[in-house]
Amino acid sequence: MKQLVLLLFFFSLNAYAEKLPDFNLPVYNTDSKFHLSESLKDKKVLINFWATWCTSCIHEIPLLEALKEKYGKDVVFVAVNAGEKSNLIERFLKKYKFSYILLKDEDRSFSKSIGVDSLPVTIVLDKDRNIIYRDVVPPKEI
Repeated sequence: MKQLVLLLFFFSLNAYAEKLPDFNLPVYNTDSKFHLSESLKDKKVLINFWATWCTSCIHEIPLLEALKEKYGKDVVFVAVNAGEKSNLIERFLKKYKFSYILLKDEDRSFSKSIGVDSLPVTIVLDKDRNIIYRDVVPPKEI
């Protein structure tokens, strides 16, 4: 009976696993686009949604950078600016440095489409684009 309960539990987790849809967004300060499906290449992906006005976003930069230092070989780190123009991002980056791939979701259409209604939000994907973590704070481990 105990094995049956465990089997049903694991089946239910997989049945409700949420997959992040494939997306492509402009890379800040370039003419290129970031395509999620092309970037996975057998790696996990951490996506952090932020804005320049968000004080919580500023406070979590050191935590995110520490995660990148620890897991950067096995995880692709992406920061998505939700709803701002390049001039605001540029000013912000002069004051606060972070080493992620920086994407722009200027009209917030992508953010809204996946339910990012407030900031910050951090999402971690496994190699198959399954969401394995989603919260308003970065994970302690990846």
